[in-house]
Amino acid sequence: MPHSLIQSAAADIKTPAYVADTAKISANMSIAADIKARAGVTMLLATKAFAMPACFAFMRDHLDGTTASGLYEARLGAEHFGKDVHTYCPAYTEDTLRDCLRYSDHIYFNSTAQLKRFAPIVRAEKGDAAHIGLRVNPGLSLVTNSALYDPSSPGSRFGVQPCELTPDVLAMIDTLHVHNLCENMAQDSVKLLAHISHTLGDALTQVQRVNIGGGHYITHPDYDREALITALIAFEKQHDVQVIMEPGGTMVYEAGYLVGTVLDIFENSCKQAILDVSASTHMPDVLEVPYRPHIIGSGNEGEKPYTYKLGGNTCMTGDIIGDYSFDAPLEIGQKLIFTDMMQYSLVKNNTFNGVPLPDLALLHADGRYEIVREFGYDDFAKKLF
Repeated sequence: MPHSLIQSAAADIKTPAYVADTAKISANMSIAADIKARAGVTMLLATKAFAMPACFAFMRDHLDGTTASGLYEARLGAEHFGKDVHTYCPAYTEDTLRDCLRYSDHIYFNSTAQLKRFAPIVRAEKGDAAHIGLRVNPGLSLVTNSALYDPSSPGSRFGVQPCELTPDVLAMIDTLHVHNLCENMAQDSVKLLAHISHTLGDALTQVQRVNIGGGHYITHPDYDREALITALIAFEKQHDVQVIMEPGGTMVYEAGYLVGTVLDIFENSCKQAILDVSASTHMPDVLEVPYRPHIIGSGNEGEKPYTYKLGGNTCMTGDIIGDYSFDAPLEIGQKLIFTDMMQYSLVKNNTFNGVPLPDLALLHADGRYEIVREFGYDDFAKKLF
């Protein structure tokens, strides 16, 4: 059974708990390393999607470093991953930029105004080690799962328009940055490469590197990795550039769990269960995207004999995880295991209502369960005063 280890461990797990599956993370890293080696690309972990240092030991030997969306992620990558750090931020202040330069040699700007204002500082601070990039909006919308995650939507605040890549701008950079995917399959990765090859052709001759961002869902079983590798090799050869990829969620796709406990069961128009895990606080994307996480052993509403509306233990009316059905009635104290809970959950959780943060834990290949970090009142209170 694919989830047999977590099911065996669940009875003894103190909840709530995020549990990283180290064997699955290692399997995902093998896929990333294969693409990296065969296509000759630079492969980074996007810490905006996953940033659990206890797992970096299973990742760093396969990757070239991390990519950050700001100062704190840059510092985390430098201090705990220990390889190259690439930093992109929609806007810097001079102080935050100088702080970022303590941890990152690769700095990406979002506008020509920021580039012209701050590129001289980067060059002065880092010298020959400086690598300066500029984000470009390719004007190609390929994200279909949620408009919230389409960087190329009309009026997007991300990236310059291709017409802004004038000779004086291109002379200031060595990397073009294009990020406009989110959980996309290989046909979209290939389409993106073809699109920028056509629309940015002249600019590509003026740079050494092209960062094609994240959202390439390379570890998904339906992703055609051979098509991606073929397209990458052709692109690099045609334009004589080094391609950088910065996948995030796919690096930990199906590589961990959120384990919760049923606290109460009652009926109000339908059977309802309150859990010690919350959509609002522990998996915000359930409400934001929205999406419906899978629970091991569950079915859709009405698919199995016993259906429940599952809610979190907060005062937010909409803290509803969804309607799930089960083969047997739920019981108070029963453990429920949500799958694919590593991507974006840890980095987005919060302490609304003072709801406890889940433990951070590792599930090793031999079945050993290791708690990495427990949280308490101080973690809630320290950001309030």
